[in-house]
Amino acid sequence: MSRPEVRLVVLYEDKVHDSFLRRLFKKRPGHGRVRFEKCVDSSGVLGRLGREVDALRSQKHQQNLGLVVVIDADEKGLSQRVDELEGRIEADARGGARAAGERIAFVVPALEIETWYVHLCVPSARPVDEARDYKASPAWRELEKDLSAASRRAVDAWSPAPDRQDPPSLSAARDELKRVE
Repeated sequence: MSRPEVRLVVLYEDKVHDSFLRRLFKKRPGHGRVRFEKCVDSSGVLGRLGREVDALRSQKHQQNLGLVVVIDADEKGLSQRVDELEGRIEADARGGARAAGERIAFVVPALEIETWYVHLCVPSARPVDEARDYKASPAWRELEKDLSAASRRAVDAWSPAPDRQDPPSLSAARDELKRVE
């Protein structure tokens, strides 16, 4: 018997996330409908998280549902942002903390998703520094001119490559997404 396709809700911050995420989930097989929810910024994602977890848990009889939370680490760093997400679920959602088997994935680009774009699209910028703000860099400004093309290139380079050392937040995101496959 074949497994039903996973249906996802994706919470995210802004248009840079949007462009990347829509292409990523379109390219990844096994996902049925994906509902993208733009939350304007990190506080919007955090404010919406508890409600979406409650909605997911209220339909737990449907094993093919999942939630993907995409939020920049900003100055907090990857582990502190993940701890914040875990704490928000525990505080704001019925049923407590995220359980090991729950289809809830945290995708946390560090410092921000622009770092991933530069890493994935501009080989000469590697290795990227996840503590550096790439928004003002010439590499990002050039990519931003055609965000659609940059998103396509970044998604095409999403999979790990044997000759490329990826930033820890990117590797962690790939692992997290396995929770919703």
